[in-house]
Amino acid sequence: MSPVKQSPIEKIADWSFSSTGFYADDPAYLARIPEQLRQSELYKLIASRALFREFCASIQILQPEFIAAAQFDKLTAWAVKRNLFPLAMKSAVNGSDADHCYILKAFRELPEFYEAIVSFNQAPVILEEFITAKSRVEVTFVAGLPRIISQLSLEKSMRMRPIWRVFPIRPPEALVDQLCAIAGKFPGLASLKDVPVRFSFAIRNAQPVLISLNAGLNRPEYHPDWSHAAGITNIFNPASSVGSRTICKLLVYYDTVGFSEDALRALGGNNLVKIATSEEQTLVLLRSTDSKSLLESAEKVDTFFKHSKDSPYKPPTAEED
Repeated sequence: MSPVKQSPIEKIADWSFSSTGFYADDPAYLARIPEQLRQSELYKLIASRALFREFCASIQILQPEFIAAAQFDKLTAWAVKRNLFPLAMKSAVNGSDADHCYILKAFRELPEFYEAIVSFNQAPVILEEFITAKSRVEVTFVAGLPRIISQLSLEKSMRMRPIWRVFPIRPPEALVDQLCAIAGKFPGLASLKDVPVRFSFAIRNAQPVLISLNAGLNRPEYHPDWSHAAGITNIFNPASSVGSRTICKLLVYYDTVGFSEDALRALGGNNLVKIATSEEQTLVLLRSTDSKSLLESAEKVDTFFKHSKDSPYKPPTAEED
């Protein structure tokens, strides 16, 4: 039986190639969590943001300042003592697709977002420093090895939602070594042979700050059809020893309705290789071997949604370019 809540990524393709079907961190998918993940030492750190933060603190991994508490007054007292914004507020129960993850700009927003989170889940709430970063990087591991590294940007709003991801990127080797060394401190990572595990980092002052730990299939590029369209090796296949010059940009649009896919495809030209729409999101996948051409296509797609007469879409301001 399908869960009541569905990730937008579940709706865009047939995930029956996976023996478990589609799954994500959201509690709605609990019954589909693969047994190898459920039995892993890593699972409790993925399921609980509070335990994840406490583990990072115990082994001195650089992470945002935080508090985990069920009581609103404790969260408020911490925020008042710290007196620095922005702050991120999340449920201590890990989720997916940026659900119930908020960015607070002022004290007046604390009660509203606290109520929104606890009405969804009675677990404690995480309040933490929101890292303003030069770049954000997401590393996907399978069997303890990094299979794809992406850069992403968040929209400037009170929702912690991505507006694009670029992949596969090739950071400097020294940075990749740092990211892998941090991930290597987490127990059970190498034992997860068929589970994609994602570590998300904010790069601040040339240092990676660990933001989140997730597992699940809720990235379209994990799907064989999408990785084929992107021209990249699928994460579940052995990594290719031949370097590819292909670079992809996945654009994410929210609350778009009534636009012409034919017009969009004509505008994107050969660089536009995949479009998918659900009730919540429209995803546009671009690929090219030339970064300038990719950027030009992305700008055309943004302009298309900005000026689409039938769409209420208003382009968000990117957190960083």
